[in-house]
Amino acid sequence: MMKKYLDTISRVQKEDGSLLDAMLATQEIDGCLTEDAIWAIGEAFGLAVTQVYETASFYSMIRFAPVGKTVIQVCRNAPCHVAGAQETIAALEDALGVSMGDTSTDGKYTLEYTECIGQCQASPSVLVNSKVHSNVTADKVPELMKALEKGE
Repeated sequence: MMKKYLDTISRVQKEDGSLLDAMLATQEIDGCLTEDAIWAIGEAFGLAVTQVYETASFYSMIRFAPVGKTVIQVCRNAPCHVAGAQETIAALEDALGVSMGDTSTDGKYTLEYTECIGQCQASPSVLVNSKVHSNVTADKVPELMKALEKGE
């Protein structure tokens, strides 16, 4: 079971990859960083499992559960909050039929928070599969959802 991870980790290490590189590469295997992958990374890097988990849990791009095809992240920092991010979140939750932090039952969408994405001048800001969408107020959510359904 761990062999599939160890092969990937070995390749990353040969390329002078870091612990984070190994986490990202093994995450691609199952769509998230599994417990077996964490054990394999610890073994390969000579680290305790707790050290690997502590490091992984620091980075928002490391996931411990699979996500939907489209990941929608809403900035939760002060400028976005003041500009109405909570209302945007409520509109997204209604449109997607999920709560913050969940994935839709069809596996199409995951809705989650993110930290500042550097678009404070155009708050509230949203990332959709790493693409920035600015000024996404609650009244613009239906337009965003239509664009996503069209694959835009």
